[in-house]
Amino acid sequence: MRPIRPGFIVFAFSLAVALRGQSLVPVVTQPLPAQALSPGGAAVTIDVRNYITVPGVVGTQFAKFDTVFGRFSVELRNDVAPRHVANFLGYAQRGDYGNSFIHREASFDNTTVSIVQGGGYRLPFPVQPIPRQAAVALEYNLPNARGTLAAARSSNVDSATSEWFFNVRDNSTILNQGNGGGYTVFGRVLGTGMSVVDAMAALPRFNATNGDPTSPFGELPLRNYTTGNPTEANLVVVNSVTPATLFPTGGGTSVIDLSVQNSAPAVVSTVLSGSTLTITPVSSGVANITVRAVDTNNNSAESTFAVSVAATAPVYTAQPISLTAAAGSTVVFNAPATGAATYRWERDGAVIAGATSATLVVNSAGATDAGTYRSFATNSIGSAVSDSATLAIVGTDPVNVGRLVNLSILTNAGAGSKVLTMGAFVGPIEATGGLPLVIRAVGPTLQPLFNVSGVLPDPEMNLFPAGAAVPLETNDNWGGSAIFANAFRSVAAFELPPNSLDAAIVRPAPGVSPGGYTIQVTGKGESNGTVIAEIYDASGDTRTATSPRLINLSTRALIDANTDLAVGFVLGGATSRTVLVRGVGPSLTAFGLTGVMVDPRLELFNNSTGARIASNDDWAGSLDIAAAAASVGAFPLSGGASKDAVLLITLPPGPYSARISGVGGGGGIAIVEVYEVR
Repeated sequence: MRPIRPGFIVFAFSLAVALRGQSLVPVVTQPLPAQALSPGGAAVTIDVRNYITVPGVVGTQFAKFDTVFGRFSVELRNDVAPRHVANFLGYAQRGDYGNSFIHREASFDNTTVSIVQGGGYRLPFPVQPIPRQAAVALEYNLPNARGTLAAARSSNVDSATSEWFFNVRDNSTILNQGNGGGYTVFGRVLGTGMSVVDAMAALPRFNATNGDPTSPFGELPLRNYTTGNPTEANLVVVNSVTPATLFPTGGGTSVIDLSVQNSAPAVVSTVLSGSTLTITPVSSGVANITVRAVDTNNNSAESTFAVSVAATAPVYTAQPISLTAAAGSTVVFNAPATGAATYRWERDGAVIAGATSATLVVNSAGATDAGTYRSFATNSIGSAVSDSATLAIVGTDPVNVGRLVNLSILTNAGAGSKVLTMGAFVGPIEATGGLPLVIRAVGPTLQPLFNVSGVLPDPEMNLFPAGAAVPLETNDNWGGSAIFANAFRSVAAFELPPNSLDAAIVRPAPGVSPGGYTIQVTGKGESNGTVIAEIYDASGDTRTATSPRLINLSTRALIDANTDLAVGFVLGGATSRTVLVRGVGPSLTAFGLTGVMVDPRLELFNNSTGARIASNDDWAGSLDIAAAAASVGAFPLSGGASKDAVLLITLPPGPYSARISGVGGGGGIAIVEVYEVR
């Protein structure tokens, strides 16, 4: 079974060019972050795949070839040729390719070798055909570019069984659909593995048919051969073909092998299980940890980071603040301390049972929860005590309970991948009436008003109801409307020149109904630049106890490397409000997104003072955060080991900003969300 030798058909395959241009070797996408641990404290787990990867790999199944010329790995494209991948893996799992050999090397133009073919016959002498399973129907979706693995067949397009071939040259214009329907590509060689295949292709070929016109050995590659009958030592033997994973899973074969070196085992212990590195503090000091990834052909990437174990008692990095909350609301105190192994909280001098983390959550706060709170952080060296913070519980008219009233995003946005997306949920669903809104995308006015350069010259904006393909309203230039200008003043938004090219949408009373909404900001044509996008609750004095409000605000953007995304929000009302603020990157892959920010860092600032009041790098699977996310309907994050960043915090009324950036300067797609927590 072999490709039919065809004539040339001219056809451009841009994908073939892309395949040739990818190196497909392990690289460090961003350095592993330094860790600060505490004596006697909890271990830290790191998923190495978040920092070292093989760019360009899209398949989820792999195979390793072990031959007399060396080893190499193949990515199997089950996304475009699932039947052929399953068929190939079936032969491999049964061991059918063990001790087989390359039985054909063909040239399609009588010059250099075009393909190297195997999977048909195995040793010992006399050689026997590999038992054929049921044939597989054609799945021609990818070109036969150099380095790809394809299924051999007869003139029947649906006749592929055990045999396969590697394209040594770019055969995309030869083995395409014009050649009897084409030949199914179901994999490609990774890294520098083609050096092994090329070594096979460089061998001389011999006619070993002994005059039998039905023999498949008319183009048999042989090594170290002179005359006489070939022996097993002259054949290009494939010792094995083994199914594999890309990274280690704790068992089986993988394309990438991981190892770890620890400069100070007396300071921390390290255990590598699959692709998960666990670091456990032992004693005070500093250890340098190196994680190294090596592929099948010894291409490698490594990252070294420092792990420090505190030599002093814990030190508080943030203090709990005094709060006034409405009865029945959720209240959160935060008091993180570096070097803390354990925490406890007290109210009015009495230990609070179960309060053993840096965060204290008081659900449905009532009069009995009022009092003075303190945190105690301890490690094996000593203890520290936080400042005291008071909690006052008041019975407040629902109109004056703290709530989200504004979200603003300052970032670089525009056309294509730089489209800025904002989300808002008006609720609760049972609320009556509507919520007036003011929405703006300001670019040109930023330059004269705030001396911002590189602005988005002509922003455009669309407002969509959740799930709708047709916008509810669109705007290019706001046009200087007096109604719009008065609406801007009513929410204390800065003035826009009447003839500016900034965009705005005003939905006066009755406003919009409860539900979800999406706002997209783009640049006219192919333009991009700095823009501030804003959404305001414009209900003002018309609010009632049953009026809807903004209960969730979010934005998704592509953040460039070594930059950050600033998201401002304002809490109105007369009482403190608990909010869940999330910077999500890695968990977005569950929605099919690629190019996400692999390790976001989230910082929260008080805009009135400029002080940073809280920060988080990895959310670490906090049960309090998971419970709060579930209570507000936020999508779940992909496990406690995900590198997403989250803050659960209670804040007094006022302006705040959340800034998200990549650890180590990494960029990518990220979402910032602010949820009201009851």
